[in-house]
Amino acid sequence: MIRLVTVASVISTYQKPAVAVDPNDDVQTELWASRLNVSREKLLETISEVGPSLAAVRHRLEKQ
Repeated sequence: MIRLVTVASVISTYQKPAVAVDPNDDVQTELWASRLNVSREKLLETISEVGPSLAAVRHRLEKQ
């Protein structure tokens, strides 16, 4: 059976991906360290250098 839904209901249930990493959130830092294939310590070090923006963190890690 096909169910029709409104665009608004689809958009409201979609969660945008994080654009920043909260260095105080252990779950988030472990997740992003795993996704970026670095240690949690390296992730936190990079965040302290460039800030919590995922784009900035990825950019810095690619240069290393």
